[in-house]
Amino acid sequence: MFRTRAGQKAKILTVSELTAQIQSKLEENFEYVAVSGEVSNAKQSNGHWYFSLKDKDAILPCVCFKGYAQYIRFELQDGLQIVARGKIAVWPPRGAYQMVASTLQPVGIGDWQLAFEQLKEKLEKEGLLALERKRAIPLLPRRIGVVTSPNAAALQDIITALKRRNSKVQLLISPCRVQGEGSAEEIAAAIQDLQSIEDIDVIIVARGGGSIEDLWSFNTEVVARALVSSRIPIISGVGHETDITICDLVADLRAPTPTAAAELVAKGRLELLERWSSLNRRLLHSMEQRVSRTRVALQRLDPRHALLRHAERLKKIAMQVQNNRSRLLSAIDLKIHKLRNRQERGHEKLLALSALNVLKRGFSILQKADESVVSDVKDVEKGEILVARLSSGKLRLKVEEIEND
Repeated sequence: MFRTRAGQKAKILTVSELTAQIQSKLEENFEYVAVSGEVSNAKQSNGHWYFSLKDKDAILPCVCFKGYAQYIRFELQDGLQIVARGKIAVWPPRGAYQMVASTLQPVGIGDWQLAFEQLKEKLEKEGLLALERKRAIPLLPRRIGVVTSPNAAALQDIITALKRRNSKVQLLISPCRVQGEGSAEEIAAAIQDLQSIEDIDVIIVARGGGSIEDLWSFNTEVVARALVSSRIPIISGVGHETDITICDLVADLRAPTPTAAAELVAKGRLELLERWSSLNRRLLHSMEQRVSRTRVALQRLDPRHALLRHAERLKKIAMQVQNNRSRLLSAIDLKIHKLRNRQERGHEKLLALSALNVLKRGFSILQKADESVVSDVKDVEKGEILVARLSSGKLRLKVEEIEND
């Protein structure tokens, strides 16, 4: 025994006794707490999560045991802001307190959405969402495997769509639950079961619409891995058009609904029929054109048609000759008319300049005996005989006298 400051006697406790008292007080007063903070030093061991929550001034060790951890959708990562709900407990062997969390919730985003984004990022890093990895869907599948619940409306939609578009295709149903605890593992197993059947051409993984919780089995890694490991191309027809699941992203082809998935596999036969009809029409049209061209060619080889063609050509040539002759004659007439007018104008000019016209006006030409024209008195001698040419005759003149001006 020892005494307190107040002088009271106090019992000396063992470490275990003191720890037990502290444990009792803490666990009694902090039976349920909700704490927010940043995750650090997160690690998983045997299904348990060990981590710390911290802020700028303090750090709180935490544990989430397997029984609770199995219900956490997302993966704890350092730096993630979460709200942990649970109790404060003391661990006597180390004399330390910690929070035993029963639920974990991310801050600012739903735990379902966070789990989806984390798995998507993980698969993207592995290249499992790459388009290059996707396989082509067979054009004419003869046998189709369907992974769904045998009681689901989605199965009836698929059967109805196939009967309507391609009744000859065969269905092989690999049954599984599509919702609830353990359904993800059943879906993966149903996909694996179809791998041993050699004549299956394509697999449809299908489920009708629902909430994110209802569709969660298709957002799990076990289903994603089963899709990737399948040797048979897979079409995902999960939920409605607005629902996007990990199954949609990993599958070789995503259909907006189960009905659309069935129509996609039956589309090949319909496309071939339409293509055949189109090619048939084109072939008939081409044959008709070829026959028409051949008929025309044969007609041209007929002697009667050849003579008719030559007669037409000769007729055209004769018309061209006649037209050219008419144009030539017209050109000649026009040229003669122009030359005649030119000649007449020249004749009139010559007449105007003619000596006869000058003589008619009373003039005469005086010539010597050798018919040279006298233009100067110096060229004449007294007594010389000259001839004066008038407009109507000649005069013989004798020079009696010569006068100079």
